This record gives sequence, structure tokens and C-alpha cells, in this order.
Amino acid sequence: MKILLDISGADKGISIPITAAVNLVNNLGVKLCLVGKKDDIEKELNNLNKIDYLDRFEILECSEYITNNDEPVDAIKHKKDSNLVKAFDYLKQEEEPICFISSSNTGALMAGALLKLGRIKGIHRPALITLLPKVNGKEVIFLDTGANPEAREVSLIQYAVLGKIYARCMLKEENPKIGLLNIGAEEEKGTEELKRANKKLREIYNDEFIGNVEARYILNSEADIIVADGLMGNVALKALEGAVSTLKSALKNEFTSTFFGKIKGLLIKGSVKNMMKKFNYKEHDGAVLLGVKKPVIKVHGSSNVKTYEVALIQAKRLLESDIINKISEEFVKEEEESLEE
Repeated sequence: MKILLDISGADKGISIPITAAVNLVNNLGVKLCLVGKKDDIEKELNNLNKIDYLDRFEILECSEYITNNDEPVDAIKHKKDSNLVKAFDYLKQEEEPICFISSSNTGALMAGALLKLGRIKGIHRPALITLLPKVNGKEVIFLDTGANPEAREVSLIQYAVLGKIYARCMLKEENPKIGLLNIGAEEEKGTEELKRANKKLREIYNDEFIGNVEARYILNSEADIIVADGLMGNVALKALEGAVSTLKSALKNEFTSTFFGKIKGLLIKGSVKNMMKKFNYKEHDGAVLLGVKKPVIKVHGSSNVKTYEVALIQAKRLLESDIINKISEEFVKEEEESLEE
């Protein structure tokens, strides 16, 4: 098994992913390949006093990086020696189980995965899966969070299938409850695609489908999987992240602005810290692009070393679960059953 780690894209520079790689390279139990300019990697390892670690990594060298200012499809087509193009070409050719982690340009990452790797047979559109912490201490599988802004009914149904496979492989959940993100709980709410998806999900999953879920209930509904089109999913996800960040700032201001506020802060410091950690996206798995022929993990540009370490462990678990083959088998089975009907 092998993990490709893109060193570019982190807001605070290449030291973040490289430090995470250094921290885990001896204990992860898989081969690690760093994607980037060799001079940059050597310089950073030297800065970390870890230059002797160079031989412990495979390096996939590129001459340039795709940035957030690049137009995604154009960059994939024309930046032939860039980090993402080199990585996807490598992924496509590699026969052993392999996963790619990157915090680079999201659009280019999606475009590269589709254009270079291609979709698993039977998949209409791939989806980004994000795990979100629930109030009860469990996690909810939330997809799509940005890969496909305008999902049709067929994609929404397939997202439920992808979510169930992810739940089974990664969370050991055999009978997850499924919800559909919508503007209201009533079945007649939403676009025509959402109405049709609601009806079809009810037909397929019966009691496993709990119906529509409003955005305000994402973290405390009974759903284990919440299906959404990429536009609604991405907006809801960023709203949740913004709310958590705003709450953190408000609490900090409340407990530092006055003497009595500081006393109150000291009394509940531990509880507040634990609560904020639970809802800190940097402490949770990265977003997984499922539906393409190799697993790809997207992490935030603002990610810290801990986030990258979590993503590396997540990548290993994805490979161990053999999730890509399980998805392929499921959609081949569905196609065969459809033909029999």
C-alpha cells in the first residue's frame, strides 16, 4: 500500500504536510510518497533537522504547482509537470493500493480525478464525503459537499449507496439511517429533483430513510448519512464551520474581556475546550472523493499538522478497507439486477 501526499496547498506552507509525514513515516506501516519539488522537500527537511529522513520517502518530483488562481480544467490540461497532473498520472498507472491526499486547488483536484482517473463503472457523478461530529458523540456521513453542484435524482440515489458503503467500511455501521438535505421536512418541499429523490429513497430503503432533514438538524438528527447536492452540501458545511469559528471567538471574548468573565472562563475552561475540540473540523477526517477509480482525500488549506496526520491515518484505513473494489462490486451488482428486471 502507498500514500501520495501533496506538499503544496497548505496556507502555512509546505512545513505542515512534511512535518506530518515525518511524524508518521516510521509507524504508519505504508509507503509514503511526497509530491513536490525535490529542492523544496530537501530544504524543509533540513529546516526540521530531519534531512536524514529523505531516504525514507519516495519523491514524485514536479516542476510547478497548481495554485488557487489557476482555472481548474485548463490547469489540468496544460500544466503537464504540475503536482496534481503528475500525481494523477502516477495514480492511474500504479497497480498496488494507493491513495492521494492534497489541499491544493479543489476544482483542479476534482477535475484531475475525473479527467485522469475516471469514474467507477456505473457511477453517474462522484461525491465528496465529509464526516461531521454529532451532538450525541457519533458522526454523520455528509455527501456531496462540493464535487457536483447540480445533482440529478440518479446522483442523489447513488450518494446514498456510497454513504452506506462508507459507513460499512469505515464506521462499521451495517444499517445506517439515511436523510435527504432539504429546505423543509415535508416531502413536497424542494426542487423536482429532490422530490423525486425523496420518493425513490423511500421506495428503496423504507424505514432506513428518515426523510428530509433541514440544515439546522444536520448535527442532531437521527440520520447516520445525509445526502445533498454539492451546492447545498457545500454551503451547509461552510456555514457550520463558520458558526463554530464564530462561537469560538465569541466565547474567547466573553471570557477574556472582564475580570468576572475570566473567573467564569476558568471555571468551565475544560468543558468548553472539550466541546470546541469535538466540533473542530481540523480534528476530523478529510473529505473523501468517492466514485473515481482511486481514493482521493481533500484537506483544508488551513489544515494544521494534526489534520494531515489524521488524513494519513484515514488514507491507510481506506486502503485497508478495499473500499474502491467494494464500490465497484456494488454498482456491478446493481447494473446486473437492473438488467434482470
